[in-house]
Amino acid sequence: MRKAPHPLAIHLGMVAANMSDIQRYASNFTTSISEADAVSMVRGIKAYQEHEYIPQELPHKVIWSDGNVKIKKPAVKALNIKAGTHPLLLIPSLINKSNILDISKERSMLRWFSDHGIEAYLLDWGDISAIEDMDTLIKDKLCKAIIAVSKMSGKPIDVLGYCMGGTLLLPSYIHASKHIRRMVLLAAPWDFSVKSSGLAQNVRIWSPAVLPVIEQRGCLPSEWVQALFASLDPNGSAQKFIRFASMDQDSLEAKLFVSVEDWLNDGVDLPKNIAQHSIQNWFINNEPHTGVWNVAGKVVNTENISADILVIASKSDKLVSFDCAANIQKNLGSACVDIVELNCGHIGLIVGRNAVNDVWTPILNWLSK
Repeated sequence: MRKAPHPLAIHLGMVAANMSDIQRYASNFTTSISEADAVSMVRGIKAYQEHEYIPQELPHKVIWSDGNVKIKKPAVKALNIKAGTHPLLLIPSLINKSNILDISKERSMLRWFSDHGIEAYLLDWGDISAIEDMDTLIKDKLCKAIIAVSKMSGKPIDVLGYCMGGTLLLPSYIHASKHIRRMVLLAAPWDFSVKSSGLAQNVRIWSPAVLPVIEQRGCLPSEWVQALFASLDPNGSAQKFIRFASMDQDSLEAKLFVSVEDWLNDGVDLPKNIAQHSIQNWFINNEPHTGVWNVAGKVVNTENISADILVIASKSDKLVSFDCAANIQKNLGSACVDIVELNCGHIGLIVGRNAVNDVWTPILNWLSK
């Protein structure tokens, strides 16, 4: 491959400078890489863009829907459900699509639990642009989905919330407690005041620039969210493409990289009121951890939650720091809380090479005990 134009970083910087709104924010978080690494990074990006692998959606059945919100289950001939288990509903974040929890045959959390005797379901948020606010999202969508699975099975269900999906589960319990048996909070942000949370600190830097954009456009554009995430680890954003450039492009590892990168770049625009609520009520005011978060007319008083709760947090998670996720235990006076401390990245919890042994298996054992 030709290595020109020289110096490559300057040419890329001139292009980025034209993206004025995002550039003003991103300029606070620069990183230094060598020209050789810059060339390798561009090679990796080009290899990704030109990769022949097209991820295919795995077969599923829709068993419930309310507008664009759906509940899916794997479309298989038969499931060997173990006696005494409870259904498990997986709740993804809002800012990316749900398929990260069902990304491929080799890394599908949904199908892995189904293959291990748990009747597992996946909530798919779909197009959320018409959902008016956080109250509607939680009470009229998420709670209804939980209640629907519970009524179909005739018993309380277990729920697992990943990232923002875990944060949304706590107020859902306040409104639908009799339908929930156990909760798994997987890298779910809660205490936005901790110094270790680079995400929270960056959002507070980011918010003066982005709040006017949300007001003007009526949503939080997904590219702004991606700029925020990239700013948490600029060098890591470069290194992942450098590593991809050296991979066997026909390997399962390369195909999984393509699948995950497609998912990352197929983000969701957050509706205006939900985006503003998340930024102001969570990241700036820290309402969940301080006990004043109000959802649909009820304060989210986690001291009254009596369900068993498993908190999974990672010391290596640059998106949701360990303390940001683990500090929920300080607000759970009535619940039986177990904590699993890991050392892997935010997405690695779901699709990493050690995810099955380090994350999925402990969850299965906890749900089954």
